[in-house]
Amino acid sequence: MPFFIALIILCIIVLTAIMLCSAILLAMWQERKSSRYKTFFYKSWWNEGFINLFTFIFFLLTMYARCFSNTAFIFLYLNRYPWWTKFAQITVEHVLCIQIMNVLLTVAARFFNLCLPLSRIALVAEKLGNWQIFVLQAFVPTLVVIPLYALFDFQYGLDDVTTPLLLRSPSVHYDQIMLLIGLIYRVAALVLCVFVYISLFWTVRKKAKRSETNILIYGGCLLLALAAVVLCTICRGFRIGEDEAFMRLFYLTLMLWIPCTDILMTICVITPVRESIFKRFKKFRIIFAASTNGESS
Repeated sequence: MPFFIALIILCIIVLTAIMLCSAILLAMWQERKSSRYKTFFYKSWWNEGFINLFTFIFFLLTMYARCFSNTAFIFLYLNRYPWWTKFAQITVEHVLCIQIMNVLLTVAARFFNLCLPLSRIALVAEKLGNWQIFVLQAFVPTLVVIPLYALFDFQYGLDDVTTPLLLRSPSVHYDQIMLLIGLIYRVAALVLCVFVYISLFWTVRKKAKRSETNILIYGGCLLLALAAVVLCTICRGFRIGEDEAFMRLFYLTLMLWIPCTDILMTICVITPVRESIFKRFKKFRIIFAASTNGESS
């Protein structure tokens, strides 16, 4: 029963995140002609929003569904198709790498915007289009996961067929290589983010404006989410607590931590986005109330 309650809560969180992410994207689309939405930060968030939506849908279809005994046989049957199991596992790693790159780009963009606004890097970044920024977001993560497609095979329920089903390589040696590649990338990104954030902190601390303090809060929460991902990656690499259903479920949610933090902080901290969403919500409520009153009369 507690595990079933945890599944319900997780489903509510993911569906809520999908709705909030869609609301942010809609608000940005409707305000796309505004000058503030033509900056590097907002253009990169526009790309992140669609990546986050893909993450949530992918999680529901390929990971959340593994938590139910009624659907476990479907995934065990898919072991016959190595191309599918390879795609399912490495796509998770690919998405995580892109999320980590987005954290690094977000912190770096804020640093150059506040600390070095006239630097060549900042000026070039502001002129980049959405597709160019997407290439920047996905290029290095794609290079990281290409060797995994060439070397690895994976199977559902390799050690235990109890739910939630885990997906891993039959070779412990391959698992160690994958853990090493993932950790090098994650730790390197975390160190760079911490270094940039400290530089940003010392610059913003002197100004002490509310908007710039909000940037510190936003970046700090993303760093905490990234650090949690690194720690969880280590725990899963050493298979800590995998005998417990709750721990397996906890490991499956790894790809949700950064996007959920990003969406929550965007709404709470980024004032233009929050005001735009609330403005649309008020209009919808007025229209709904008017239509309801019209029907009742």
